[in-house]
Amino acid sequence: APAALPISSKTTCRFLDTDANQKAYDDFISNLSPARKKMFTILNEYRNKNFTQCTNARFFKTIISAVDANNDDVISKEEYQALLKNIGAEEQMNEEDMDAIFDELGVGEDEKVIPVELIKKSWEPLMKVVIPK
Repeated sequence: APAALPISSKTTCRFLDTDANQKAYDDFISNLSPARKKMFTILNEYRNKNFTQCTNARFFKTIISAVDANNDDVISKEEYQALLKNIGAEEQMNEEDMDAIFDELGVGEDEKVIPVELIKKSWEPLMKVVIPK
């Protein structure tokens, strides 16, 4: 399986290398659970390969559109797994990671789903910073 990129506070920012930007990024990363950090790393790796000229907002809007394929404003495990497969990262997240993300963010009794609005809200801090490469 391909290795996920490490997320570290020593990472430098791509376009804007300021202390405030780095601190905002570090704060965002430090608030993620290990499974969400892993998912973010996978998405960031994909972004760095395929969306280098894209703003954070545009990239995450594209990801949300891709993952919520049926446009029901919630994301199921199956949709997340399909996204990972489509970006060539299905081997990087295991079932325990997926369960942890859905236990943390999911709603519902029978089959947990993650509301799209919750994901957008959790990514909001990233819209103000340049994501380190």
